[in-house]
Amino acid sequence: MIFLKRPFTHAIAALAVLICIGWIGMVSAAHAQSDEQASQVKSAVEANTKGEVLVDTVRSTPIDGLFEVTTKRMDLFYVDRTGRYGLIDGRMVDMRDRKDLTVGRITELRNIDFKKLPLHLAIKSGNGSKVLAVFEDPTCPVCRPLHKFIAQIPDTTVYHFPYPVVTKEALPITATVWCSSNRAEMWERAMQGAQVPPAPKPTCDIAGLEQIVKLGDALNVIIRSGSDKGVQRPSGRTP
Repeated sequence: MIFLKRPFTHAIAALAVLICIGWIGMVSAAHAQSDEQASQVKSAVEANTKGEVLVDTVRSTPIDGLFEVTTKRMDLFYVDRTGRYGLIDGRMVDMRDRKDLTVGRITELRNIDFKKLPLHLAIKSGNGSKVLAVFEDPTCPVCRPLHKFIAQIPDTTVYHFPYPVVTKEALPITATVWCSSNRAEMWERAMQGAQVPPAPKPTCDIAGLEQIVKLGDALNVIIRSGSDKGVQRPSGRTP
C-alpha cells in the first residue's frame, strides 16, 4: 500500500480545481462565441433582405458553417455565415439514419399546448372523447367544406374559434353570431353559407372575439382563402 504525503494530495486537488475552472471557462467562451455568431447571422439575414425577413432564432446545424434560421412567421430555412446564401424549402436529412431533421423542427415549432387555449371563448359542438380546436372564418371558402368534414368525424368535441380575417364582411357577420342568444346555432348557419345579417355595429361586448383574433395572430394561424398564399396576417402559418 502506498501512502501519499498531504502536500502531494493538496497539489492534486488544486490541479483538479484548476482543470475544472478551465473547462467551465472554455464552455462559457464557446457559448458566448455561439451567441455572438447567431447574432451576427441574424443581423446579416435581416440586412441582406432589407428587413423583409424578421429572424426569430438562429441555431447551428450538424454542417459546419450552415445555420438554421426561423422567422416570426414560423418559416424555417438555412443560411451560410454571411446570411446571404440560403437553402429555402429544402430538407436537411441524416443520410445514415435516414431521418428528416427539418420536419422534426417544424413540428416542434408548430406544437401548441392545448391546455393553454381559452376554450371558454370558443363555440363548442359535440361531446365526444376526441377533442379538436379549429380557427374558422365564415367567409372563407376553404373553411366551409373543412367545417362540414369535421362535423362528420364521430365521437368528437370541437371548439370553434371564430377568426374573421379573410374579408371585410367577416367581422360584421361574426359579430352577429357572437351577440346572438345561441352562438352554436348561428355559427353553424354562417359556416353553411346561410344568410346571417351582418351587424354594422356590435350589439354586445366583443372583447372575447377580439381576444380570439389576437390569439390567432399570436399562434401564427393562416386561414386559407382559396389562393396559394392564403390570408397574410402580421404573422402566420398554415395549421
